[in-house]
Amino acid sequence: MPPIATAFTLAGALAATAAWEPAWTGIWQYEADPRGATPMDVRVGADGRVFALFELAHDGMSHTALARFDEGGAFVWLRERPGIDGRGLQLLPGGDVAVVDAFGPVVRVRVYDGDDGTVVWEDQSQAGRISAGSRQLALALGDAGALLVPAIDGDDVVVVRYAADGERLPDWRWSPGAEDLQAEDIVATADGGAAVGVAGDMFTGGFLVVRFDADGQVLFHDRERGSLDGGTFNRRLFLAVDGAGAVLAQGALQNTRGDMQAQVWKIAADGTRSWTRTLVDPLDERFTTEAVGLLLEADGDAVLAQQAGLDERFRLLRLDSASGVLVHDSAAPLGGQTRGIARAPNGRVLVGGTYAIDFQGHVGARLAEFDADLRPCRWLDLGTQYFSTVFDGGAHGWTGAGGTLFEETSNDAHALRYDADGACEAVDAIFADGFDAG
Repeated sequence: MPPIATAFTLAGALAATAAWEPAWTGIWQYEADPRGATPMDVRVGADGRVFALFELAHDGMSHTALARFDEGGAFVWLRERPGIDGRGLQLLPGGDVAVVDAFGPVVRVRVYDGDDGTVVWEDQSQAGRISAGSRQLALALGDAGALLVPAIDGDDVVVVRYAADGERLPDWRWSPGAEDLQAEDIVATADGGAAVGVAGDMFTGGFLVVRFDADGQVLFHDRERGSLDGGTFNRRLFLAVDGAGAVLAQGALQNTRGDMQAQVWKIAADGTRSWTRTLVDPLDERFTTEAVGLLLEADGDAVLAQQAGLDERFRLLRLDSASGVLVHDSAAPLGGQTRGIARAPNGRVLVGGTYAIDFQGHVGARLAEFDADLRPCRWLDLGTQYFSTVFDGGAHGWTGAGGTLFEETSNDAHALRYDADGACEAVDAIFADGFDAG
């Protein structure tokens, strides 16, 4: 196995991070009390408009809410309706915004005008279930640009499809048979089709990857059960598709000790398995390790944020595209429970998560930025301001949506902007070659 360069940051040798202040903060406050705002997703238009998706709790109900903020943080409008279960957000060509959620056993899609927030079209004709997975909306590649929604309808994996004007297009369907399924991710492919990531039965089903072509025909389906019986208790699955049409998948499965262990696997465009790589805790391989996200480098290498059992620092791994061998491993000086990962156009990567701020179950948000070489760059502890944040990387920098800490029974919704090109902090590190990735 070739050597890798692993950076172990010395906590005692860290310089105090310089102030990394937000470029702006936008505030929206609901009038009802008690109220709760939890950020779900955020997207930025080419003109800098920010569309943030929140779960709002007020008047005894959960609501799906889309808020628009302009460049500089000015609040423009918010649209909401009662809704539960898996919320997704997608910017559409022309500036409209699609939102998907569920209300009972019905998948609901609503498209808002990006200018004034009026409803352009909506549909709730599809029975089924969606989840709060990695992605719940995608745009098909090519001239058609259909809106794609992964869902579970009975025992079927279904991709619900809409034309730009809201016309319902024929579904794409496939079924493994009777099984408790959960749709977790979808990625549009260059041929006009899509790869769908599905969690199988929680105890025995493992993870499924289903590859549809542009006509809805199944090119292949692949199941990964891990090293035990296919237990997928957190059921989170992340997908990416490389330039050759190969699908990479990342999820945690139960190992022979009964612990959850993250692994990454690659499926070639013809459906054959290229490689499978399990990930271990860098301090003790006997402990649980999970991972969040899946990004691809220009050469097809996989980048993901590892959640180790003993070492809670935010950690980035890079796996070789041809073999799955671990070629880079670096950790920021702070961490917690990893929640999300994003990339900016300049190659920097942002990892976000939460940590316990007291012994009563309350959590605060933290961020760690890595440079284009995946080395720790800057970091922020937002635990005195936000309990949860989500971020998107773009030409304008890191744009986020945040839920402030609760004051008694209520909190507020914020939009945030941080630069993504500031000077990195000086970090003293030990670089060790020849670390065995397992």
